[in-house]
Amino acid sequence: MKHHIVVARLVGVLLVAMHAVPGRAVNLPMAYTEEELNAVRAWEQVWVGKKIDKNSIDNVAAFLPSSYVDLYKHPDLWGAPPEGLYFSIVPYQEIHETQGFLRATEQYAPRCKLDDRGSLVNIIGVAGRPFPMPATGLEVAWNYEMNTKGDGLQYRKFAPNINPRNRTERYADQEVWELYYINRTDRDPRPAFPHEMNPKAVRKAMFVHMYKPPEFLNTRMFNLRFIDQAKDDDAYLWYNQFRRIRRMSTAQRTDSIDGTDLIYDDDNMWDGQLLRNTYTLKGKRDMLTCRHQNMRATTRVPGQGIVNGITLERCNLYILEVINKDQNYLYSKRLWYLDPETYYIMWQEIYDRQGRFWKCFMNQIAPLPTATGETRAFIVGTQYHDFQRLHCGESDHQAYYDPKLGIEVLPEMFTVGYLQKTY
Repeated sequence: MKHHIVVARLVGVLLVAMHAVPGRAVNLPMAYTEEELNAVRAWEQVWVGKKIDKNSIDNVAAFLPSSYVDLYKHPDLWGAPPEGLYFSIVPYQEIHETQGFLRATEQYAPRCKLDDRGSLVNIIGVAGRPFPMPATGLEVAWNYEMNTKGDGLQYRKFAPNINPRNRTERYADQEVWELYYINRTDRDPRPAFPHEMNPKAVRKAMFVHMYKPPEFLNTRMFNLRFIDQAKDDDAYLWYNQFRRIRRMSTAQRTDSIDGTDLIYDDDNMWDGQLLRNTYTLKGKRDMLTCRHQNMRATTRVPGQGIVNGITLERCNLYILEVINKDQNYLYSKRLWYLDPETYYIMWQEIYDRQGRFWKCFMNQIAPLPTATGETRAFIVGTQYHDFQRLHCGESDHQAYYDPKLGIEVLPEMFTVGYLQKTY
């Protein structure tokens, strides 16, 4: 087995080298080989432009999680409007990384390797995609982890928590800033902030300003994720109503977020230290997935459990079985379906501690302009469904403005003093 892994890794490095063009960064592998893409194009001649609803969902069921096939078959259970629930099929389009990301991959991928604990060796000194042709589940997971989304970003999300049975909703409205201190590809300093600018050895930081629900107006929090995979996050919350700051416990990672169907680890499909899980590569699956979405083109009435107007295209996704190392963890396992061009988790299936299917999440992404004059794929929306309780929710990142990628984010945002800033 080890021999096959070594050979696969060497082949991957050779393929990257073969794609290199003098004076230009490498090209990364596409989702399909040329032969596979020809077959996809032939299928698209029949299906592109088709509106899929409960009457036609069986015709494309092989390309979807079975839970979402049932969702579209039974729209009344999910608060559908009179026209039902539907999506459309669009052609597959390749998604490209920024030139900075490609140059970083060309420079650093040949030296990337994992230690006995599964950590990326010299993580501070590398950037880009560490494993262009991953051979193991952990290598796929590290490709996901190393996406710095332009190094600095800001977005605002409108996120209703929905009970489709009685059409009630509880709204969340949050503005988020993120800053990556290491593994930077698009903004200087690259690939990392010098030590004097990062004395706490932070890998990435997140700041959240809350506007809704009303009782959380102007509540703020920040979270520091450290380079050391064994170190817990450092998080503080300023609760505006009581004008108090409290440190958040890492034991809250599996708590429900304000009564929603999400836990803190669910943010962006997974938001915890990577090595808290084991990863097994289960192969690939050709699926319909949302890779070029404009959320402003979707529609939804109050109480509707999934937006109408999503556009799905075929993509050959990696499948990872993800199991937390804590035997008492809330979920027995997750299944991640990752886009091999962006390494976003496009679909996620979650099982409870008894091994029963519980939840399924779907990401919508789109290539967006960056502050550095290029485009980079980013999450513009997410659909969340709890199939045991028939609860659901969504997150729309284009409700107020397009996410801002590759921007300068100031490190002083991630301090206790900044939480108390007067607005």
